[in-house]
Amino acid sequence: TDTQVRNVAAVLRKRSQRSALVDLGSGDGRIVFEAAKLGFTPSVGVELNPWLVAYSKIRALASGASPRPRFVRADLWKFSLAPFDNVVVFGVEQMMAPLEQKLINELKPGTWVLACRFPLPTLKPDDAYGDGIDTVWLYRIALQQHSRPVETSMNYQQAGTQI
Repeated sequence: TDTQVRNVAAVLRKRSQRSALVDLGSGDGRIVFEAAKLGFTPSVGVELNPWLVAYSKIRALASGASPRPRFVRADLWKFSLAPFDNVVVFGVEQMMAPLEQKLINELKPGTWVLACRFPLPTLKPDDAYGDGIDTVWLYRIALQQHSRPVETSMNYQQAGTQI
């Protein structure tokens, strides 16, 4: 919803480090476009649906935005999150526990994670914005949460993000 996008943007505006951002399950790309407008570079959307990826890529080309948002057709479970300092996910409840473990394994300390609709099950959020279905939970990955990196994932450069 527009409210969800506004809530995510409000949280991202608080981030002084406007560096690499990935939206997992980027759908039509709204979050990625908003992040790019806010100066997050690169802003990358990861989506499995080829039609949504194609739509987002066409929209990125048509927008003339610079730097251009990038979109990748990939399985989020096989996609490396290590290059990113900011992660946004609109997940379903059943995926949040395995996703939490992936985040802990792959993200470096200091990374911001924005979970939308459902919180991560065991990590304590640093903040929450909005309410109900529009809630955004902010997590800052700490050193004590960090585990070893997963080496089997592909990164966004290997996935062919050029449009």
